[in-house]
Amino acid sequence: MINTSLPFAMEQLCFNGGGIIVSMFIVKLGTESVAANAVSNSTLMVFYSMGLAVSNLSVTIIGQCIGAKDKKMARYYGKKMVWLGEVSILVSLAALLPFLRIILKLYQAPENTLGQIYILLAIAFVPMAMLWSTSNVLPNVLRAAGDVNFTSYVSLITMWLIRSVIFIMRFHSDRWLNQKTAV
Repeated sequence: MINTSLPFAMEQLCFNGGGIIVSMFIVKLGTESVAANAVSNSTLMVFYSMGLAVSNLSVTIIGQCIGAKDKKMARYYGKKMVWLGEVSILVSLAALLPFLRIILKLYQAPENTLGQIYILLAIAFVPMAMLWSTSNVLPNVLRAAGDVNFTSYVSLITMWLIRSVIFIMRFHSDRWLNQKTAV
């Protein structure tokens, strides 16, 4: 149990720690950016909640297959869960996007933050539609079969490696030097 739980706990700790670090930078951008980030993150949770349900469901289904020592069914249902996760994200986007203005009104976001919120959501929706299921449901399928160490190490390494490469590229572009900051 410890061998299974510890890597996943470390992964979640680093992921949430990364979120705290990002928040520290966003706070420095001013109140509008903080509000836009908070509303965007909360709105994204609404959009991926159905996919998250599939991700959680996959742990139970694959775990049952592995417990029954039926690897063929585990592979079969693993593919189905990833497919169902992708479909659920696409259905969520298609069903909820027309109501985005209404959803945002529920948050009572200040008028001056709406532009930032729409930009943040647009940036998130594109990769969400293409990659959410394989980056969230598939790791749970693997974890349910006991492949916890691999999924946790891959998540940790790629999270920091990819972020580092992107930040280094941004730094060398010098575009970060031309940003307006709140005083």
